Amino acid sequence: MLKYEDCGLKNIWLASGFRYEDVDGLGPCLEIYDIDGLHRTIGRHLVDYKRRLTGVEIRFLRVEMGMSQKRLGDCLGVDEQSASLWERGKRRPTIAAERMLRLMYLEHIHGTTRVTELIAQWNETDRQKDEARQVFEETEVGWRLAA
Repeated sequence: MLKYEDCGLKNIWLASGFRYEDVDGLGPCLEIYDIDGLHRTIGRHLVDYKRRLTGVEIRFLRVEMGMSQKRLGDCLGVDEQSASLWERGKRRPTIAAERMLRLMYLEHIHGTTRVTELIAQWNETDRQKDEARQVFEETEVGWRLAA
């Protein structure tokens, strides 16, 4: 059994899927087979089976998605400092924010981007001023917002 802490989590143990190999006289170096698959499996376990996520687990999921704290905060409707406080265990996200994080991670590992794209679009819309008039027109294929 190998205690695997390089991912930032303290409670991960590997029963197999690794070996030590001598590298250029540096001594034994740990090699983990399919480390991306391992990280996806860890993330999927956190998302599917963990009741509430800890700060380090939130950080693990964010890093696996390749997001900055600012981007995560923008997606979840909070500021960068809130995301930082969550990751340091100083504050907990709302249940709604945590569920959205779980959805975003699932979307990430399945290779789709619709939820994250929609959130980015809504964030952009939030930054725009409301227009006084919204004009719609009927077309051959149905109604649409007029240009």
